Amino acid sequence: MRVDQDVLDFFKQEGRGYQIKINAVLRAYKEAQSRRG
Repeated sequence: MRVDQDVLDFFKQEGRGYQIKINAVLRAYKEAQSRRG
């Protein structure tokens, strides 16, 4: 998966677990989209 560098940097500055946070954001988006449909 490709992620823009500025987005990746934003999450990386949060420290350890940034990949888990990215996953949580993507999951929340997926669930919001599922409710719309």
